[in-house]
Amino acid sequence: MIKISVLVLLSLMGTCFSQTYEQMKSEYESLLDKKFILLPHRGTYILEAEFQVSFLILTNKNIFNTKFNTFIGYTHQSFWQVYNEDWSRPFRETNYMPEFFARYVLDRPMDILGTDLVAYDFGFVHQSNGQVQELSRSWNRIFFRAAILSGRTMFNISLWHRLKESDGLDENPKIHRYNGYGEIDIKYRFERENVHLRLIPGTKRLSSELSVSTPWKEGLRFYAKISYGLSLQDYDHENRKIGLGVILSDPFSSLVTPE
Repeated sequence: MIKISVLVLLSLMGTCFSQTYEQMKSEYESLLDKKFILLPHRGTYILEAEFQVSFLILTNKNIFNTKFNTFIGYTHQSFWQVYNEDWSRPFRETNYMPEFFARYVLDRPMDILGTDLVAYDFGFVHQSNGQVQELSRSWNRIFFRAAILSGRTMFNISLWHRLKESDGLDENPKIHRYNGYGEIDIKYRFERENVHLRLIPGTKRLSSELSVSTPWKEGLRFYAKISYGLSLQDYDHENRKIGLGVILSDPFSSLVTPE
């Protein structure tokens, strides 16, 4: 999985199309102008043995007369033991991840080594699995995230710092060794297909996820992904998953490919 991820990463440096940012910014701003809407966030999908719901709610626009907007985000991810008939096919794990952050979208991209910085976030995120005692997993982080565009490639680079807990309450003191200090999230658009790669480097392991989607119906895309080491409950064990299903479109995937 690691070798595949690196090869895909190298292949994502595509040709630059200046129209892409203007399209994305226009789509993003039109969503913010709509009332009573849940904004797309980390991807909402259904696979055979896994599903995720992820959305943002705009809480304040142009806070303190600045260009910062603030959001509440929530991501709910469940893993279903669909083949475990003997135990009535229970859910093995459900992860809950609320977050609060401020976002600044640049009026014009800032050139960084031939790529364009288009937005950045900073905020707080909590992640837990809702279990008790030895099965409980949770951690709190502050983070900084930057969105960088290079033609058909979108990079979301995150850095985070885990907030220390008291020794008696820390349920997973070594989680940062496996779930890292940040994340590299890359999306690349072909004519119709999207390739999405996540890399979470830790000192003990490189967790990764590779997915591909293609249009199906309006607002929906066929979706396939493979992942390694991204389970919160089993963060310190090898964990491989593969799934097929559908995913909701987002502003990046719904763009018209520039000519």
